[in-house]
Amino acid sequence: MSDKHDVPTPTIKTTYGLSPLWILPILALGLAGWLVFQSINEAGQRIQILFSDAQGLEAGRTTIRYQGLEVGKVRNITLADDLNGIYVDATIYPEAKQLLTTGSDFWLVKPRASLTGISGLETLVSGNYIALQPGTGEPSLRFTARDEPPAEMTDKAGTTFKLHAPTLGSLNIGSPLYYRKIQVGEIYSYRLDDDNQGVTLSALIKPEFSALVKQDTRFWSVSGLKANVDLSGVDVELDSLASLVAGGVTFDSPSTSRQASHNDSFRLYPSLSAAERGQTIEIALPTNHGIQGAGARVTYQGLQIGEITEIRIDPDSQNASATAAIDPSMLWLFNQETQITIEQPQIGFNGLKNIGNLVLGNFLSVVPGSPDAPAVDSHYRFSASTWQQQQKEAADALVVTLDADDAYGLTPHTKVLHRGIQVGFIDHIGLNESDTVTIKAVIYPQYRHLVKQQSQFFILGGITGELSGNGLDVVVPAMEQIADPALSFTSQGKQGVRDSYPLYTSRIQAKHAREDAQGKTRFTLVADALPSINEGSPVMYRNFIVGQVEGYQLNGKSVTISIAVNNRYRHLINRDTVFWNQSGLDIKANLSSGVEINTGSLRSLLSGGIAFGSMPGISNKRQGDWKLYPSRKDAARYGVDIVLNTDEAKGLKVGSAIRYQGVDVGEITQLEPDFKTQSVRVHGRLYPEYKNELARQGSYYWLTQPVLSLTKTENLDSLFGTYISVVPGAGEFKQQFKLHASPKYPRGLSLVLESDARHSITVGTPILYRDMEVGTVSKVQLGEFADRVLFSVQITPQYAHLVRENTVFWNQSGVDVSIGLTGANLKSGTIDSLLKGGIAFATPDTSPLAPKANDKRHYLLHREPKAEWVAWRTAIPKP
Repeated sequence: MSDKHDVPTPTIKTTYGLSPLWILPILALGLAGWLVFQSINEAGQRIQILFSDAQGLEAGRTTIRYQGLEVGKVRNITLADDLNGIYVDATIYPEAKQLLTTGSDFWLVKPRASLTGISGLETLVSGNYIALQPGTGEPSLRFTARDEPPAEMTDKAGTTFKLHAPTLGSLNIGSPLYYRKIQVGEIYSYRLDDDNQGVTLSALIKPEFSALVKQDTRFWSVSGLKANVDLSGVDVELDSLASLVAGGVTFDSPSTSRQASHNDSFRLYPSLSAAERGQTIEIALPTNHGIQGAGARVTYQGLQIGEITEIRIDPDSQNASATAAIDPSMLWLFNQETQITIEQPQIGFNGLKNIGNLVLGNFLSVVPGSPDAPAVDSHYRFSASTWQQQQKEAADALVVTLDADDAYGLTPHTKVLHRGIQVGFIDHIGLNESDTVTIKAVIYPQYRHLVKQQSQFFILGGITGELSGNGLDVVVPAMEQIADPALSFTSQGKQGVRDSYPLYTSRIQAKHAREDAQGKTRFTLVADALPSINEGSPVMYRNFIVGQVEGYQLNGKSVTISIAVNNRYRHLINRDTVFWNQSGLDIKANLSSGVEINTGSLRSLLSGGIAFGSMPGISNKRQGDWKLYPSRKDAARYGVDIVLNTDEAKGLKVGSAIRYQGVDVGEITQLEPDFKTQSVRVHGRLYPEYKNELARQGSYYWLTQPVLSLTKTENLDSLFGTYISVVPGAGEFKQQFKLHASPKYPRGLSLVLESDARHSITVGTPILYRDMEVGTVSKVQLGEFADRVLFSVQITPQYAHLVRENTVFWNQSGVDVSIGLTGANLKSGTIDSLLKGGIAFATPDTSPLAPKANDKRHYLLHREPKAEWVAWRTAIPKP
């Protein structure tokens, strides 16, 4: 046990200072204080705005902007205690507090659309906002919003001018200011004068156009509604609906005057003539000009550039002339080539033009000349004419004279059409000495080439028709032409214009006149029997009537038919033309091709008809006369006759098809037995488009019949009728061929096998290699001395390399049964060889491999194979 005095005594110390554990709370407290300070500093200034209503305002979303920059936001919306307003509490950001003075204006900006313009479009995306315009005065936190933007806005860019007028007229806020028909500013406010005897308008000119306003500039109104009532009637001038509502002001810019200063005042004149700044020009007017008097407009491209100030008549010449005041800024339009057109009202189915002229009278339109044309003298003298007069006086205009028995309701300015497009107009209609009517038609220069020596002019108006041997011919023009007749013409014949042309009352009358002038050509057709036609039956080309049947008569065993074809269609008949009957309804039906219905036009169903077309290679004449085929199908299928000789025509009949790879290329027309040779002669016809390829030496024809067996199914399409297949040759033209019993095998390696008997081998017996068919027996015959049977064999090209000089062939047909002391031995080939027979071959495995067999090489055909032959597995590479 240890002594108590050996235990150490602890030392106690007192520490003075901050523990490190207090650092984190102190930092958190400092950060919180900084955030509170920032929040108070950035909270902004709270203000209150009184609005008449809260439409378009939304707490927390509607912003306050100054010159497009956001300076505050709406926080709360409350109803006023007296229920006569809406208080909006908003916060203004600290950097914009200096904008809050007693003179500051607030108003709501939202999209506005009217005839005077569109404003506030940016709010469609960003939403409505409150605009702020700072004022001058002491700081303030309570404001009353305006219903409209202030009239005097210091943030508007441009120069302001004052215009004084006795009345406001049709002007309004937003009315445009024009210079040379270009908008350069607008009216942005107006007020009554201090003495209430006039109106002062504030006009703002864009900065880039401020220099145009000079100290001697004069402003005048170019809009609104003006009316003068006197003994001559009512004269009303109206520019447009927009100008009636918004008004408009224009001004000049004298080059010798100094530039005006900001807020200079000017007088606003009611018109150009009142401003006495227009350039005076003299205009000679034609008879029946239709201009009412002073105040009539002078326009350029629909914009008014002046007005008529006076119309007077020369007592000596009885001619009218006018004085017009032209905007000086538009004098560049006038030179020696300038034309002044009298705009007249036009009413028709194609639209209305200048309809206001019926009340207001005609006005003038300026067509400027070439910029390179010489300038006019200081007198500015011009002649006005109608658009029709200008077209008539054009250098290349064509005036055509028409002779008619009556005016038929036509009047001057009636349209002249070609294929429905206006190409001219009637200029004059009058009686001549022979008591007939002479019509002068003006053809525009760009269309004068359409009028030719054989052109025919006729009236388009109303519904016309004709019932004749050709049927009912009805012409229904467009609705516009029924109510408003017009002239039309054809463009035919040689180039050049005749002195005069007859005017026909309708298109049908013009057609008859043309046919009578051209004449007809007659043709004789010969047919085996008379088709269902009559005198007057149509002769058609592609269902278009080009002639008619004139008569027919019996001529021995045939019928002769006379037809007449209009000379204008004579060129359609050529050396390849074929005629056929297109009368009534032709129905053909069979199991292989289905039902075929052939019909012509409705008229040919009722009265019959003859059609023709071009068919190269078809026999179309008989002893100099044109042949008439029973139908188009019969004509199309008549090509070249061929004869096929065969031992038997099993399954064939008249109408059986001749096909090439499934396509009908001909048909059987007759089967004729030959009792002397005990064979059959099959007469066929190849269609015209195939005769050049199939009626040749080397063409191979064979009888195609269905094959149904346990191992093979072929030619099922011949179940409904046996047909003949063909492959084309490459020799000379030929019409007699042998009809084979089997198809032509592809040309490959030809071999001859020799055997002591035929066994079960026939034409078509397959040649097998490893039980795959690689060829066929094409011919079986006795040898020259009748001591053997020779089999001609064809090996397909892709397998010809399998046959070598040492290849052995054996018969693999039927069943071989051997019975001996040891029992019975049954040998057979494939099921297909049991039914059809077959010849197999194999090549011994030698090194090197024996050479390939030559064409026409002879081999011995063994009765049966040896065991080692069947076991050969010689590898024979493909070349």
